Amino acid sequence: MEKTGIIGVGAMGSILLEHLRRAGVSVSAYDCAPAALERAAALGAETATSSRAVAEATTLIDVVVRTDAEVLDCITGKDGVLEGARSGSLILLHSTIHPRTTKTVAEAARAKGVDVVDACMLGSPRIARTGNITFLVGGSADLVERVKPHLLRMGKDVIHMGPLTTGNVGKLVKNLVTGSETLILYEAARLAQAGGVDYRSALEMLHKTYTGTVLDRWRDVFDPAKGDPMPPAGQNVFQKDIPLAATLAREYGLGLGITEQLAATGLGIVEAQKKK
Repeated sequence: MEKTGIIGVGAMGSILLEHLRRAGVSVSAYDCAPAALERAAALGAETATSSRAVAEATTLIDVVVRTDAEVLDCITGKDGVLEGARSGSLILLHSTIHPRTTKTVAEAARAKGVDVVDACMLGSPRIARTGNITFLVGGSADLVERVKPHLLRMGKDVIHMGPLTTGNVGKLVKNLVTGSETLILYEAARLAQAGGVDYRSALEMLHKTYTGTVLDRWRDVFDPAKGDPMPPAGQNVFQKDIPLAATLAREYGLGLGITEQLAATGLGIVEAQKKK
């Protein structure tokens, strides 16, 4: 029978704790912030005095701290998880961190007979509260099967991305695409304003004429039969339209770095395809 612990019960960790408690799971919790630990106790968690104490009492250990440094400190540092974890325990790294940090933790854990998976979360606290986050998991198939029931108590889906650290990479890929959309819309709004179009009107136009993303038809754009993800270059948008937008931005005196890079990348793809 698995025993569950959570290290880090702030904005996201406390929500995971709520879901586990609602499912009737007993949880040992620790946070270096006294107020967070008090909230965890109010949710019915058994509060611990350190990360080590959580590990001593549990077999599944959710780590929900924010930075790479915090992950390393609470797992490999003084009174950390690895000072208390028993052989056969499993650490779940939920933080958005560098894959190198995950490998460092896994190597240290292996020496203690402890396993590690990266189980990165897709979704904000608002989404997490409704139980609709998705976990991107990196690790061996048997470990993923072991943690899947546990993760599904806290979210809606578990996607096995591949071996250890692929959950980290998958999360960064997802955030890259999401963040890039916001940034390119910002540059588009600035171009609209410079050309005499109210930026709100431009964004509303984009909303009204929205026909879905490339992801809706990615199999047509990025041929899954090929090992190379390069998209087809025979599109006016690469050869003409994006470079024209970049030219217009320069003429308006705007420094639209993403637009400039997109124009250069698109033309580079066109040239590479011509050489094939």
